[in-house]
Amino acid sequence: MLTGCKKNKIHDGELDKLTMTAIKMKPGYSQRLSVSHDMKARFPRMSQNELTECRQTAVALYESYLALRMKKGWNASRPTAVNSTRRIPRWVFTQRFKLEHNPILLSKWWLNLRNTLDSAPEGRRVHDRLQIPLKVSPFHTNQFRRGEVKACQIFTDRAGKWWVNFAVRVIIVEIPSTINPPAVLGIDLGIEKAACTSLITPTRVRETRYFKQKDKVEVIKKYDQVVADLQRQFSIRQNDNQHFEGVLHKLKQIRHKRENVSREYDRVLLRELLDYIEELSEKYTLYVAIGRLKNIRNVARKGNFKGRWFRGMIHSWAFARITESLKHGLAQQGWSVDGKDSRFRVVPEAWTSIMCWKCGTKGTRPKQNYFKCPLCDHQTNADRNGAINIAGRLITLTSSLHSVRGLGKWETSVQAGKCSRLKARKKKSSSQGKSLLSIKEQQSGSGESAAVHFVQLDLASFSNGTGGSDNDPAVVSTVEILSVARSDTLTSRQENETRSVGGTKS
Repeated sequence: MLTGCKKNKIHDGELDKLTMTAIKMKPGYSQRLSVSHDMKARFPRMSQNELTECRQTAVALYESYLALRMKKGWNASRPTAVNSTRRIPRWVFTQRFKLEHNPILLSKWWLNLRNTLDSAPEGRRVHDRLQIPLKVSPFHTNQFRRGEVKACQIFTDRAGKWWVNFAVRVIIVEIPSTINPPAVLGIDLGIEKAACTSLITPTRVRETRYFKQKDKVEVIKKYDQVVADLQRQFSIRQNDNQHFEGVLHKLKQIRHKRENVSREYDRVLLRELLDYIEELSEKYTLYVAIGRLKNIRNVARKGNFKGRWFRGMIHSWAFARITESLKHGLAQQGWSVDGKDSRFRVVPEAWTSIMCWKCGTKGTRPKQNYFKCPLCDHQTNADRNGAINIAGRLITLTSSLHSVRGLGKWETSVQAGKCSRLKARKKKSSSQGKSLLSIKEQQSGSGESAAVHFVQLDLASFSNGTGGSDNDPAVVSTVEILSVARSDTLTSRQENETRSVGGTKS
């Protein structure tokens, strides 16, 4: 049944042989009068087209599970049958419904739906129509005008209220290439500061902007305290064998309130970010990089000695939702968000807030929002330092930006992308009898120790003392601070090297 190179699609032809009969066939094909799972015999009041829509909905659910299993492994939730009266609503396509607008009537929007419950058993070719009035907000009216309505889905919630989902196909016009100078916007997500953005151009770090949501932090802390009090009250009542149904009901209400507050503030943050990106796009050919907080919840697990408050703070924030929503919003504006040279990229965020963006040295953070470099004495906000490093990683990973000449962080990121790590070579066996240090050039290479080449014969080496030559950088007494050009690695201190080949024999 599964097809495709990754075995993540269901073969429609094989599924037809199991679920659909075929009477009218093309020349050369035989009829299929009976199948193993005849859905038409099981649901005689439904038309063949409606059964096809139901099957397409079920196939889409299972293919979604296969895609999630490839991404998450076996932890993905598999669609199974449930013992409930509720059913998964099917998607109805444009052949069986019409969305009508009548400004004269009290309800201006109507859903004209084909009804086959009576006409299908009677064999009538002209089906009945079902008119459903809709309560449409101005927001949804604007969504209807953006594109073409292609499908709808009718369902009820747990409270018994009826809802209709519409799928609108929007034609996205790709952003044309401009002659504006390139720039990269790095976004660092946080908690006290919702987001910090830094704009990097080939000449310098142009600007930094902070997006704060103090009200969100205070409201969520208030709800967290209410939840903690209710959970404590629930535990006491449960241990004392008292009624606790009212406490559970309040907990469910608080949970939904807190989730709604978080989602609403995330929408506000996304709107501000998208407006800011649209404003910068008028001046620059903009690229956007956002950090991927990988395994951040593992750091906040119980037993890591971070404290209960830290665990609750990390688990209550939805960074992935902001990232995916920002990607979706940029795609609707015509951005290229997939591929190697896409203009939006999610980059690894490891070590971005602790590494100095100027010299690449590991710094210190005396406070949560304060960064200090011990080597170049650079001091700045830790979120700003992280946003600049995130933007630099996009420059390193995007090959199309390597041809742009720049200064400062832009140049170091380009050189880091060009000088990528070579693949590890297989170590030669010692039986071949050749040392790697036996054949050297006259000058040190880019990846060679500075202690390999030195003055072989000098007057100081013929002194009466037993110590090595002062001009020999490879002797035991030598202490140097070596720095490799075009590298973001830390400056290392080299000590106690052995004397290399080519020296004077005693």
